Amino acid sequence: MIWPVWLRLALIAFIAAAFGSAPALARPTLPFGVRIPAGRTGEAVITLVRRRYNRGIAAGAVVACAVVLTGWTTRIDLVIAGLVVAYSLFGSLAHRSIATAKRDGDWYAGTRQAVATDTSLRSDPVRPQWILLAPAVALAVVTAVIGLVKSMANFSTVLAQVLLVVLVPLPAIAISRARPEIDAARPSGSASRYREYLHGVLSLLLVSAGCANATLLVVSLQLWGLVETTVPVTIVAYLPLLAAFIAWIGFSVRSGDAGHRLSPTADEPENRYEQRDDDRHWYAAGMVYLNRNDPALLVHRRVGTYWTLNLGHPIAWLVLAAVAVAGVLAGFGVVNLPIKGG
Repeated sequence: MIWPVWLRLALIAFIAAAFGSAPALARPTLPFGVRIPAGRTGEAVITLVRRRYNRGIAAGAVVACAVVLTGWTTRIDLVIAGLVVAYSLFGSLAHRSIATAKRDGDWYAGTRQAVATDTSLRSDPVRPQWILLAPAVALAVVTAVIGLVKSMANFSTVLAQVLLVVLVPLPAIAISRARPEIDAARPSGSASRYREYLHGVLSLLLVSAGCANATLLVVSLQLWGLVETTVPVTIVAYLPLLAAFIAWIGFSVRSGDAGHRLSPTADEPENRYEQRDDDRHWYAAGMVYLNRNDPALLVHRRVGTYWTLNLGHPIAWLVLAAVAVAGVLAGFGVVNLPIKGG
């Protein structure tokens, strides 16, 4: 399938915007995944690195658009893959530059590092609002009933809906019990922000399951030949997923990385402590975490609005093995994925 030029250009613009906005959404004390003291956030080297990174993002987008417009290749997947690799390299170089300046300048000299926690997150945790999963369950039931009434043989989409209903609660429970992001410099304010952030993430996760099942309902009707596979119907089918996607973007922009943009419930003066967070346990510019001495299974990434597994935890490898097995089974056709036309 050859995508129209305007759609390929729009995809390039989206990738560039996603990578370009990431540093702006990051916590001030974590520029490009490097933990720094709050008093060093205005360092000239950070401003310079940001400027170079933004120039690289713009240059990459221009080159990719030129490739598309000149018709050098119609393989938009190769263009996007090259763009993502280039942008990831720019981010890695920015991370290395700030890490080097931090090390050479001994930015933590004279500071007192500490770790803060909110015990109320254990005694009074942020619980998922399970009622938000009700639409996903109802849509799965409706789809199954329609399939049974019409005596359909292919129930792959219904299986996908059921899997969503069963599997989505698992990350919701895990995230609600993940290690909280509490800033030792402002423990009370950061704890209230994290609570609000966690509540928003859990709610969006459950609502997104309903949006996905709404899309699968329409896809099922197309698959079974109960509605025509026309462009308008296909657009309607994917509108719920688009709505969920826009909601996630809006939430990410409003809350920022780990909710640092949210307003705390009360004013709190900054104390003399700095957040303790050892760089030695973080890899791939703050996206991969490995610490065998940390009992936490899930930790919030230094980069991005999501969590990552602690690869130093034995259960993390069991989870990765299960995902790998499921991928292999799907690749060999043992597990059938929903495909239009049967």
